Amino acid sequence: MRTISSVRIVAAALVVAAALASSAHAAAWPTLPAGDQLTQERAAFLAAAEQGVADARARWWDSNAQWYTDFLYAPPQGNLARLWSVYPLFEATIGIERADPSPAHLAAVQALADTIAPTYWNPGLKPIAGYSWYPHLTNPISGAFFDDSGWLGLAYVDAYEATHNAAYLVPAHKAFVFIVGAGWDAVGGGGTWWETAHSYKTIEPLAAAVLIGTELYKVTHKRWYLQWVDKLRSWADANSFNGARGLYQRSPADDTTMDYVQGLMIVADEELCTAAKRPQLCTKARQLADAAAVAFPPDWFWAPQYDAVYLRWMLEYSRLTGDPRWSALVLADAQKALTLGRDPENGLFTHGWDGRWIADGLEEHAGNVAVLAWAANAG
Repeated sequence: MRTISSVRIVAAALVVAAALASSAHAAAWPTLPAGDQLTQERAAFLAAAEQGVADARARWWDSNAQWYTDFLYAPPQGNLARLWSVYPLFEATIGIERADPSPAHLAAVQALADTIAPTYWNPGLKPIAGYSWYPHLTNPISGAFFDDSGWLGLAYVDAYEATHNAAYLVPAHKAFVFIVGAGWDAVGGGGTWWETAHSYKTIEPLAAAVLIGTELYKVTHKRWYLQWVDKLRSWADANSFNGARGLYQRSPADDTTMDYVQGLMIVADEELCTAAKRPQLCTKARQLADAAAVAFPPDWFWAPQYDAVYLRWMLEYSRLTGDPRWSALVLADAQKALTLGRDPENGLFTHGWDGRWIADGLEEHAGNVAVLAWAANAG
């Protein structure tokens, strides 16, 4: 399984997120800067993101293993980057290309896209092969986490949009199949398991699969994706929707609400509104977005690597609908990442948006950098 330290970090973050969400107060919503100011901010975020990606390669790259490490100051054994750590770096690279298309930026996206999926593919997983949390695993004993497959699948959807290379839809499809084929509880009433040991159910992989399936349906028009998306959404609406908050909670037994889960479901609803000709889902997406704005106001934050997922997809919602709130939020949070997320001594983005050091991890650094990269696309 994942390292003990990472599990504790995630568990602690969830507790903090729940506490902050429950005590969140109304804050003034940021507005989009106009004209030259917007241009200058986007340029500053792009430059910082480009430097952050270069720093990740310079500081976390293991020349012997020919892959990224997870922590700067950890023993080499077992310190290669987990999939959760590589995902935001991949997204940052894609965001840079989307903001500033160039042969060099496109090549950087392609280099990661051609490498990440094979590096984390585990042919030995049962009952079907899938993506593991650690590089080059080949047996079922190591296990896998279905949310990891969700992040990988979403990144490859983005890689396809950036490159128009249909080959990058294949890893997205495999990630989707792994979640619905091995992560869906077909005998116990539905829902998605957190990992292959089936310890407990949780909504993160379900929300990721809903959006991956929606995007694949939009591109391929294959109804099999839509049928699964409908099945996943129906279960979530019936079992994990918290009517009092207007948000999806982690499971029927756990009322924790996570920002990025809402973001994935919001964009999926908005996309299905058009792709599947279901106009009522545009209304549902707006209602969920409004509820998210209340639960996660502008002064709220969780951790850069998690908020990066939420902000990336709410930026997509802003693009799809013209709702300026989310572009403005991405820009405001990117400013926090730029001024508070960077270590003043070494320049690495290893701090949270309260200015406090989190860890010497690629995950934290790349999460901040991903926010900066996508902010270069805002507005």
